[in-house]
Amino acid sequence: MDAPSFTRKSASKTVKFGAIAASLALLTSGCSGGGAESTVPDDCQPSAEVETLHKGKLTVLVAEHPPFVTTENGELTGIEGELIKKIAADLCLEVDSSTTSFSAIIEGLQSGRADLSAGNWTVNDERREIFEVSNGLYEGGMGVVSRGDDLETVDDLKDKSLGTPQGYLWIDQLHDLYGKSAVREYQSDSAVLDDVKAKRIDVGVVSILANTWRLTQDQYSDLKIDKMQKSPDMPYTQEPPLSVALIKKGNTALKGATDQTIADYKDSGELDKSFEKYGLDPSLVTPNDKDSK
Repeated sequence: MDAPSFTRKSASKTVKFGAIAASLALLTSGCSGGGAESTVPDDCQPSAEVETLHKGKLTVLVAEHPPFVTTENGELTGIEGELIKKIAADLCLEVDSSTTSFSAIIEGLQSGRADLSAGNWTVNDERREIFEVSNGLYEGGMGVVSRGDDLETVDDLKDKSLGTPQGYLWIDQLHDLYGKSAVREYQSDSAVLDDVKAKRIDVGVVSILANTWRLTQDQYSDLKIDKMQKSPDMPYTQEPPLSVALIKKGNTALKGATDQTIADYKDSGELDKSFEKYGLDPSLVTPNDKDSK
């Protein structure tokens, strides 16, 4: 995912109901219980001094988005679920994580109800203005899901019914190329794939990384995914988007600590191993000298 990359425009659409929706959504789940005995060792020495929303805790908002972030037995796991736990451990903090929608994450971070989010979030200039943005983790891209056709160019999608998850940076570009009536928006990647499989739409336009993994699951094994080729008519395809962690604006100390943990995650080879575990190409992991700027 790539995670849906909400711009200021798309974020503003949620302002009217964002506070209510996010407040309700944040009640959906929590990965650490308030008042539970601390798992941080008494002799823990933090890698940096940072201020967080709640003392002793790293308050995190995530969306259920395997293989990047998911919850198993009340604990975060997945490629960036592990990263979040590493950030907290390096800072001698408990993870206090809630699972919610992508739009509620954006609103929650902006309004100061969380410290950080990670999980296939991609970066753009508007996002850099409203958040502290970590250095990049890996490159993503646009995937085209079909029932077996070879679809990988802008022209291949003409005269087809399209579906895509809400909030991606490419949605306006799809509208411009194919018309709004040709593009149906969904709450999740899985909902898109379900409708492609059921022949309710012809094509799904989704994150190449998340859905390369998802198509290894039995229920989607009859679908095919191709990477959208570069086209000047689709600016999103021109440069591979970088996946980053989003941090509350102004908390530069937490950004610095997050960048260090990301660098360690790469240098240790653990990020490469996480990619391999989920059948993803570790060559997409970006070197530490290629940050999100």
